[in-house]
Amino acid sequence: MVALLWDASTWELWHYAAWVVAVQCGMEVLTPLISMALEGRTPLIEIRGKHLDKLEPVDVACIMFNKGLTNMFVYHTIRLCYYCDTIELSLDKLSVSNTIVAFVSFYVVYDFFYTLFHGALHHRSVYALVHKHHHRQKAPSRGNLDAINVHPFEFLVGEYLHLLTVYLVPCHAVTVAVFVIIGGIFASLNHTRFDVSIPGLYTVKNHDVHHVLFNYNYGQYIMLWDHIFGSFKAYDEDKTANSQSKAALGKAQ
Repeated sequence: MVALLWDASTWELWHYAAWVVAVQCGMEVLTPLISMALEGRTPLIEIRGKHLDKLEPVDVACIMFNKGLTNMFVYHTIRLCYYCDTIELSLDKLSVSNTIVAFVSFYVVYDFFYTLFHGALHHRSVYALVHKHHHRQKAPSRGNLDAINVHPFEFLVGEYLHLLTVYLVPCHAVTVAVFVIIGGIFASLNHTRFDVSIPGLYTVKNHDVHHVLFNYNYGQYIMLWDHIFGSFKAYDEDKTANSQSKAALGKAQ
């Protein structure tokens, strides 16, 4: 199991440097690329909560630390694909079951765990210790920066739930790569003002509701488990968002 998680004994210093540069470049271009693709073409979501205009030192520290964790997460994802018996590597082994079926299953399985974890972070006994930091921003706009501006513990668990999902669902390495990349895009979009949606599956507004109303829409990508657990709230369902948000936050604090 140790070898599965970490074995860079053959790496030289320049390997580490090149790896960090490659991963960080990928992260840095994510939000600008999204903005370039959507700016002026996509309607914006109205701001219904207070925007965190200036990032404080604690925000910068969390963002930088979580960027560092991403280097480790990507490395572990690749090693998991290489060593896990349920993940196919050969392009000759591509099939409907390990691509399309697995891809859909990823979202169902991941958001089951994430919804439970996210909901637990909102429990008043632990909220102030971890998740409260992320909710200082009630009108996300910075894309990836606002997405990863979370407590390192929350970020670490959220990222590695992807690996748990990949481990549990038989799949192809190509499917894993697509899942991780699209996951990064969706997480970034969730923290913009762009009104992007895939009818019946995904919409940025669902996560915007969570930042405004606080105790609804715990899912990261899909709202399946929020519907099942009774914690779903549609964007236009409640016109008193700000007052409810303040009441909920007041109780948690």
